[in-house]
Amino acid sequence: MIQAILLSILVVAICTAIHYGTLKTVSDAIARGGTTKRGRHLALTVGAVTAAHVIEALVYTAIFLWAARGLGIGELNVPGPETKDVGIMDYFYFSLVNFTTLGRGDLNPDGHLRFITGIEAFHGFLMITASGSFMLQVMGGKAPLTESG
Repeated sequence: MIQAILLSILVVAICTAIHYGTLKTVSDAIARGGTTKRGRHLALTVGAVTAAHVIEALVYTAIFLWAARGLGIGELNVPGPETKDVGIMDYFYFSLVNFTTLGRGDLNPDGHLRFITGIEAFHGFLMITASGSFMLQVMGGKAPLTESG
């Protein structure tokens, strides 16, 4: 369990840094762009936030793979009587579904991966909420993380 906790701390720190760095970069670009380019600012924000979320889900994917295949503290399974090999794309899909809190249930973690799964859903919810708040401020013509914004 301690490995799952430490991995969770690591992945939350990495993904939070990625997220803040992305939002700060976008905010600084908006501050330099003036107030007449709101459509461009919104497009930049949507693109950057989407890319950040996908990258963050990839980081979680790497942690899931390391935990399952490297440390052996759990695995990802397909429910039902049929056994199916779960590949890297399945882990990535699971991470995206989990990060967005969609939780389809077509892949199930076991062992200590369940703990990391819970942390990812909680952290994903926080990051999506932060992105939504940021985007609303951009729509209002602000550069949220810039002093002049």
